[in-house]
Amino acid sequence: MFRKISLVLSFIMIATLLLSACSGTATEAPEVTEESAAVQTEEVAPEETEEAASGETEGTIQMAGSTTVQPLAEVLGEAYMEMHPDVVIEVQGGGSSVGVTSAGECTTPIGNASRTVKDSEFEEFPGITAHVIANDGIAIVTNPEIEIPTLSVEQVRNIFAGEITNFSEVGGSDAPITVVAREEGSGTRAAFEELVMEYKDEAGEDQAKLIVESALLQQSNGQVRTTVATTPNTIAFLSFGFLDDSIYGVPIDGVVPDEANVINGTYPIYRPLNMITNSDCESELANTFIEWILSEEGQTIVKEEEYIPVGSAPEAETAPAADYVPPTGLSGQLQLAGSTTVQPLAEVLGEAFMELNPDLVIEIQGGGSSVGVTSAGECTTPIGNASRTVKDSEFEEFPGITAYVIANDGIAIVTNPETEIPTLSVEQVRGIFAGEITNFSEVGGPDAPITVVAREEGSGTRAAFEELVMEYKDEAGEKQSKLIVESALLQQSNGQVRTTVATTPNTIAFLSFGFLDDSTYGVPIDGVVPMVENVMNGTYPIFRPLNMITNSDCPDPNADAFIEYILSAIGQEIVAEDYIPVK
Repeated sequence: MFRKISLVLSFIMIATLLLSACSGTATEAPEVTEESAAVQTEEVAPEETEEAASGETEGTIQMAGSTTVQPLAEVLGEAYMEMHPDVVIEVQGGGSSVGVTSAGECTTPIGNASRTVKDSEFEEFPGITAHVIANDGIAIVTNPEIEIPTLSVEQVRNIFAGEITNFSEVGGSDAPITVVAREEGSGTRAAFEELVMEYKDEAGEDQAKLIVESALLQQSNGQVRTTVATTPNTIAFLSFGFLDDSIYGVPIDGVVPDEANVINGTYPIYRPLNMITNSDCESELANTFIEWILSEEGQTIVKEEEYIPVGSAPEAETAPAADYVPPTGLSGQLQLAGSTTVQPLAEVLGEAFMELNPDLVIEIQGGGSSVGVTSAGECTTPIGNASRTVKDSEFEEFPGITAYVIANDGIAIVTNPETEIPTLSVEQVRGIFAGEITNFSEVGGPDAPITVVAREEGSGTRAAFEELVMEYKDEAGEKQSKLIVESALLQQSNGQVRTTVATTPNTIAFLSFGFLDDSTYGVPIDGVVPMVENVMNGTYPIFRPLNMITNSDCPDPNADAFIEYILSAIGQEIVAEDYIPVK
């Protein structure tokens, strides 16, 4: 089908954006013609109606932004136009920043971005919302005879830059490394260069390393896979769509490269592909197009184009709900140590597992996440618990460890239902709870004084909030922390927090996801609504993974069986009583 893209409109749009950037003023919205007015005011049902199926959906949708999103948007646009011949979808490039600005300044109804929208952009354009339509994941693969327990992103960068030249330097066999890469101009290479080869130095400045000149360049993902599968001592980056048993997918920071781990946010080498809209210039036709993209039909096309669809994580191969039968004859002792946040959940799960296995004793101690990593790394305990991401330095120190995300701990920011704020950044939330922002009008809300509600000292929810929101890094990269304002109304439970916010005007609080309901208003963070699905697909920022860590240098069958049980449908049902399950 002929791709309906207006080159003249593209030139005018880019010129307008450039003039806006030079003048430092907001770009005026395009002149509203009779046709465009019809697009903006037309009421379109979220699901295709009988009238829409017969061709009555009509109008023009313009998009601009990321050149990575562009080809996927064009394919989706073509499919949508085939269903709706009276709809014209025009897709231009320009880069992710152009996409954010285009939506933010209402130049186009949709802006495309292949990165996370920045806090500063949400502050500049408070009406924008980022819709993740797909994820772009890249695996690091080796010849199947070279199995490396894990690599950090920094180690991957140094391998492909030619600074690490032997697999023995990263926990592998004593063999020289042969780098395989895609050709210049490849979309997969561009994504890899952005996600891995670019980094920030100690001063916080953006830097980038070049792929080593001796790399064997290939013209397609298929050629990369064949070359690595048949050539000893090779390593390459590869689109997730081409992973199979002919090559070995290297775990990154202990996380296996698969779709489930991208969707639950634990695999690091991926990026969200966003379409951005603006409530200040809402287009019903654009909203309907995005709803279709996020439908099963649209996500099928996303998968066909070799991207990772968004949605709930698929079930792990090790624990399919229909086939998994928990063991009942285990005996001996199993010791865990580490995070005090993971500890109560581990205790509940341990009690359930011991009921099935009366001759097994599970002992759980605290000590903190760092103790958990060290306990597993030094084989002091078969399982270490950590309520944070395992650091690159820890994977380097203990190359045999693997981190299993058993649950996610999500925290919502809620207000009294009469106070609806379009969105807040994490920095704005920090400023509110520190007492630095004292009126809702300072963050896009009504002119009303803010009353902060918080949990008491010692609360697990408060400790998580303080870690995830109140702690931050300053411009020099040093860790800093702000205290919750002394005037906060302290409550003894999540239930009391919810009741207080629901019944007290002008209040704001943090609240465990398990207590969200219609009596309070859940504030979007960076444009993302607080809901379980958005934690599971990695777009909601105020959450942390709860990990159990094992070590291949000191395997324990009881530990493996316990973690398999936790990740099964039975275990995740227990997790879901108070936490966010991983599937």
